[in-house]
Amino acid sequence: MFRQWKLLSSHCLKFSQTKKFCSASSSYKETKIRVLEHDINYIETLGSLEDAHPIFFIPGAFGSIEMDFTPIMHQFNKEKYKWIAWDPPGYGKSRPPTRSFIPEGYECVYEQDVKYAATLMNILGYKRYTLLSWSAGAITSILMANRQAENISGIIMWGYKFFEPKTIPLIQAMKRVGLDTMIHESRRTQLTKMYGEELFLKMWDGATDEMIKMACSQIYQKGGSFQKFIRNVQCPALVIHGLKDSVVDVSDAKHMNSALKNSRLHLMENGTHNLHLRETKEFVKCIENFIDNHVLNQTQ
Repeated sequence: MFRQWKLLSSHCLKFSQTKKFCSASSSYKETKIRVLEHDINYIETLGSLEDAHPIFFIPGAFGSIEMDFTPIMHQFNKEKYKWIAWDPPGYGKSRPPTRSFIPEGYECVYEQDVKYAATLMNILGYKRYTLLSWSAGAITSILMANRQAENISGIIMWGYKFFEPKTIPLIQAMKRVGLDTMIHESRRTQLTKMYGEELFLKMWDGATDEMIKMACSQIYQKGGSFQKFIRNVQCPALVIHGLKDSVVDVSDAKHMNSALKNSRLHLMENGTHNLHLRETKEFVKCIENFIDNHVLNQTQ
C-alpha cells in the first residue's frame, strides 16, 4: 500500500532568507530547507536546553505555520520543550508546487507527507520526538508512529474525523455549496490571503475529491485497514476533543481513543474544531501534562 523510502540526512539546501524573532524567553527561526525534491518551510525554537523534549506540530487541511502555530507559540514552555512546526508540501510557504491531494502511487496525500516529515526531522537531527497533530494531520501521525516507531515518543491529536460511505452525499454537498458556507469567514479570509482565491478554490475541489476517495476506500473509511495502523501504535497517545466541535462528533474521538492501545481522552467543554487557537491555555496545559506524566516518564 505504501511506498518504501530511504531517509536522506545530507545534501540539504538552506535558504538565506531566514527569519528570526524573539519573545521574552526564547527566539525562533523560520526558514526553508531542501527535503527530497521540495523546499519545505519550517520553524523551530532556539535557545532551549539541550535535553528539551522535541514536539513536532503537524497542521490539518490547508493549515500552515502562519495560521496555526505562530499565533499560539508564545504560550508554549520553551525551556522544557523544543517546538518544531512545518508547512507540508503545497501548504503555506512550502510552495511551489501546488498541493497534490491524490498524488500518484499513494492512497492519499498524507502518506506522502509522512515521507517528507520524517526526512525533515532526520535532517534537522531529531532522533526522538512527540507528534502534535490537528484534524487530518492525525493520519500523518498514525502512519509515522508505525513507520518511524523508533523516533516517536508520543502522539497527540484533536479534530480527526473518520470517513464513511454514508458521508459521501455530505461531502458532495460541501463541494457544491463552496467555501462561503463551509468555512468560517475569519478562517476563509486567512486562507484566501495565503493562497489566493483561484488557487484556494482549486484546492477545495481537490480536498473534497480526496475526502470522497477516502470515504470509499477500504483503507481509510471507518473500520477499514487503517484501523490496523491505529491499533499498532505503541507509544503513549492523547486524543483531545472539543465538545463544541461542529465538524467532528465526539464519537470519532472516543473511537480513536478506544482503538489506540495506550491512549487517554481529554474532552474540552468549550473546545471547537480549532480548539488550539480558541482555548489555547487549556490546550497547552493538557499537552504539557500529558508529555510530562506519560511520555517523558517512559523515555527516562
